[in-house]
Amino acid sequence: MPEHPSMNSRGQRRSLPAGLRISIRLEEVSTQISRRLIVDSDFTLDDFHAVVQRAMGWHDMHGHSWRKIGTRFPGDFLEYAPRNRVADRRSRGQSAVAENEVHVHEVLMSPGDMIQYRYGRAGAWRHSVTLESVDDEVADKPAVCIEGVGACPPEECAGPEEFEQLLRVLLSEELRSREWTLEWAQTDFEPNKFVLEEVNERLARCVGTVARESAIASFPRTFDIWNLFELLAPASAPELHDVFAMARLDDRSESSSQIRVAVGARLQMLLTLIGDDGIDVESFLSTVDAALDQPELEPVNLPKAQRLFVLLRSWGLARKLKGRIVLTRRGRSASADADVLWNCIVHGVPVASAGPARAIELLVLLAVAAGLEPSDRHHLVAGTLGQIRSSPVLVAEPAIPGKSAGTTIEVLDLVGAIGYDLVGMISTSDMPWAQYLARAVLQR
Repeated sequence: MPEHPSMNSRGQRRSLPAGLRISIRLEEVSTQISRRLIVDSDFTLDDFHAVVQRAMGWHDMHGHSWRKIGTRFPGDFLEYAPRNRVADRRSRGQSAVAENEVHVHEVLMSPGDMIQYRYGRAGAWRHSVTLESVDDEVADKPAVCIEGVGACPPEECAGPEEFEQLLRVLLSEELRSREWTLEWAQTDFEPNKFVLEEVNERLARCVGTVARESAIASFPRTFDIWNLFELLAPASAPELHDVFAMARLDDRSESSSQIRVAVGARLQMLLTLIGDDGIDVESFLSTVDAALDQPELEPVNLPKAQRLFVLLRSWGLARKLKGRIVLTRRGRSASADADVLWNCIVHGVPVASAGPARAIELLVLLAVAAGLEPSDRHHLVAGTLGQIRSSPVLVAEPAIPGKSAGTTIEVLDLVGAIGYDLVGMISTSDMPWAQYLARAVLQR
């Protein structure tokens, strides 16, 4: 595809950083909703996306893009998009530049320059982002809000038209009393509310707008999926938001007894095989390998018996004694009670202690909890590797090696939870109960 002429019209990168005074105004709404910021000129559009989200009050639940008006013909524009979306746009014959490759000062060069920030379903929320002035003295904080007007619309609003309907409902006591108007019109939304201190508190927590040392210090070493989502969301694929919602991590209801039995079925088979009297090691290995043999899954059809014994031993369910494999007290208890075995599995699935390895394994669990097919799971994780590896927060804390029966995905495979995607050969789906197990591991 030939390069868009406007791609070469960006300004030169500044040799020294500066403070950019920028105004942001939400378009196509009847009330004024605006923010005035001072931001570091060294921000990429990727960084600035996170700033706009927090300054306005959005929660980064949808996709976004930027548009810079061109000069070749009426309606000409150049689009800047998340890196993983650029290829999709180009495949449809559209020109796009990865937002992480462009600095704010390259598109907002002189006072009066403007770029449009689009957010929401089909980019329904459009923001005019205008450069007001350039200060050669850099501010103490990389991003600070100095004034603003109006509250950000609720994320539930699909766009300006629905927001205007909400405003009409909120102004009418009669309409507010009618349940059929809008379900979320009964909230305590205050259209005129703006609290400067709250905006700046959000900006201070925004990874990418604080000093690197501060970001590293404030990010918990043993972070959970919620912390990781906050870190990745501003620069991640829009589908990450959808996957997070599909995983239903806020659902903490107990899994049914049928699901718990299904989750422990494979290990229950092993515990039953060992029995009260134990079993000869070689008999255990040969019997288990024969039972789990899947020749159609070559080349991933590897013997599992030895690794399964290591798993049982690491979870305190079995041990070797005089050439035989025998159950421990905990193993006998798990064999007799599906709930005990369920708890052993949920708390036994390993997750790396810190760093990029922990981030990747949490994303694997998130994808399984969301019910993604193996190929889609691979796509999700692969699409975030760049952000994970380039994050100073994550790379600052390498994982500490510990005793484990394998990685997250290896153990999920051993207990029979996940399927495979062998390109050009065969694909198998995850077990239906894998979602419940992954969700429980993430919630533990």
